[in-house]
Amino acid sequence: EEKAEMQPLPSKPYDAIRWEVRKADKDGRVQVDGNHYLAGPSWRGWTLDVALRAFDVTIRTQDGRTCARLPRVYGDSPATIRDPATLLPALGRKTNAWPDSTIRDDFPDKLRLAIDRMDAKARRNAFRLISRTSDACGFEPAVEAGEHLVEQGHPLDEASLTTMARRIASGEKPYEQTAPDLTGYDVFMQPRGTRER
Repeated sequence: EEKAEMQPLPSKPYDAIRWEVRKADKDGRVQVDGNHYLAGPSWRGWTLDVALRAFDVTIRTQDGRTCARLPRVYGDSPATIRDPATLLPALGRKTNAWPDSTIRDDFPDKLRLAIDRMDAKARRNAFRLISRTSDACGFEPAVEAGEHLVEQGHPLDEASLTTMARRIASGEKPYEQTAPDLTGYDVFMQPRGTRER
């Protein structure tokens, strides 16, 4: 008889959220429950809505734009919880901030060294490419793809970076073999007179 009295489950799952309103500090961070979450430098001074779920925190503007989605931390964390991808657009605009950037250590060594050697225009382009690729595939696959391209001696271009990042994001390992040696075929590409000597 209890079964007949039960209500059907709702068609949409219930999303347990606690909403907080916080003002971002000068670095674009909001503080909730003793922890700092980075929305990004673009949002410094803004009043932001913070959605606290069991496992993640979503930071939005009051008109509904999502600033960042971060893992939730319980207790007091001394470090700022951040997603390195949120800082890439700012680095694309202000490339001189790269040597002192908090996300510098999030880049693989070879990619970091390659970016260090770039001039301002190439560095700006690299950060913009990595930012777009990161939006599509995630930060980790984007920087791994960038490092792989640098290791292979290729320049960072959007097609190569995005393709490699998608392959890495799907679980594929970067192609680790070197290119085949085709010097034996060079004989066929030489004019007939030079071959006979």
